[in-house]
Amino acid sequence: MQFWTSAQRFAQRALAGAEAMLRRNWRRALQLRQKIELREEALHLMMAGVVGFIGGVVNLLFFISVEHVKWFFLRKPGDPVEIAEMISPWERALIPALGGLIAGWILHFGLRLVRQQGPTNLLEAVVAGDGKLPFRSGLIRAGSSLVSIGTGASIGREGGITQLAATLASKWGQLQNWPPYRLRLLVGCGAASGIAAAYNAPIAGAVIRLTSPAMQG
Repeated sequence: MQFWTSAQRFAQRALAGAEAMLRRNWRRALQLRQKIELREEALHLMMAGVVGFIGGVVNLLFFISVEHVKWFFLRKPGDPVEIAEMISPWERALIPALGGLIAGWILHFGLRLVRQQGPTNLLEAVVAGDGKLPFRSGLIRAGSSLVSIGTGASIGREGGITQLAATLASKWGQLQNWPPYRLRLLVGCGAASGIAAAYNAPIAGAVIRLTSPAMQG
């Protein structure tokens, strides 16, 4: 009983002390808050860092997903060219055709399901649009690309990664209710981060972002 009484007194004293300190220093705290207010350039730099992280995560998840699709259809891990040498000729002809059929089915019926949400072309969204990329359409296109690549189609994974990274960056900006000029900046950074992650070339991604007039936002 004595312990609880002492604890209550200690808590009351601590709260009283904190309240008194807050009353004495609240003006100073407000002045400090005004001094360290984030500038536009610093905010954009932080945004670019977050989008770069998004691009890396998208690249990792895309690679893992392609490997799963490849295992599902080909039943073997590794390079598709090496796997093609180990399977029978009829499988070499059938599996890519089946993958293309499924990818087309996903694209056709998926886009019909979500309907037209706006431009999905990155350059169009930056140059002529407001930087808003449709999220659901982007996911459907990425899913179609996954099936195509996983079944041996001769397309690179950089297109799907770039599109998905830019779409996620745009979606983040839309959730924050940021203005169009900032959304266009996010789309450009997302595309650059996707390219950098896909090719493992961060400097090349940054150069593309800086030198492409269409990506200047």
